[in-house]
Amino acid sequence: MIKKEIYPKTERVSCRGDKIYITEKLDGSNLVFFKKNEEIYIAQRSNIFKITELEEVKDKLYKGLYQWLNDNKDFLNDLYEGSAICGEWLGMGCLKYSVDEFDKRWYMFAKANIDDDFNLYNLIYEHSLFIYPFQSQELPKCIGIVPEVAEINVLPNKEHLDSIYEKYCTKVNRNVEGFIVNYKNIITKYVRMKNGKLKEHFDREE
Repeated sequence: MIKKEIYPKTERVSCRGDKIYITEKLDGSNLVFFKKNEEIYIAQRSNIFKITELEEVKDKLYKGLYQWLNDNKDFLNDLYEGSAICGEWLGMGCLKYSVDEFDKRWYMFAKANIDDDFNLYNLIYEHSLFIYPFQSQELPKCIGIVPEVAEINVLPNKEHLDSIYEKYCTKVNRNVEGFIVNYKNIITKYVRMKNGKLKEHFDREE
């Protein structure tokens, strides 16, 4: 006889009214920094570089990233071993952002951990937790956080997001690529700008 309860417990329906968080989807290039085996790494597109290889890979880096890293790379030493920070590098997309509103080059949208095969796990999108990859538990002054758009109580449909988008664009008085919708740390994207032109949102690539 095996003493084991095989059927898993069924989770109770939440009556707390879980919040849905909407942040702006910036028109940038994905860029991740992490510390592994006491070395700092930079991950852009399909390439991963060590910070010590900066001179060798200078021509492969995003525009402006080489100088930015030379000016600001010391903050990466504050990362905990095995921690990663994920964000958008601005200046490579179709949309151009005013330095009055976006005075940073890199905007964080998630924290994570990195495994031995250089895969991210434990991705967390909650802004209040973004200080924890850093030993000082302070965000460096040279990085930003993606803008918050709204906090709502029900999962939005397209019409609801269209309405939020119109109001938000009016509020910030500029073009906005779209939104990231975060529900229980599961994210989905709502996209309105394609190649710099306003489009309807579709639930798949068109």
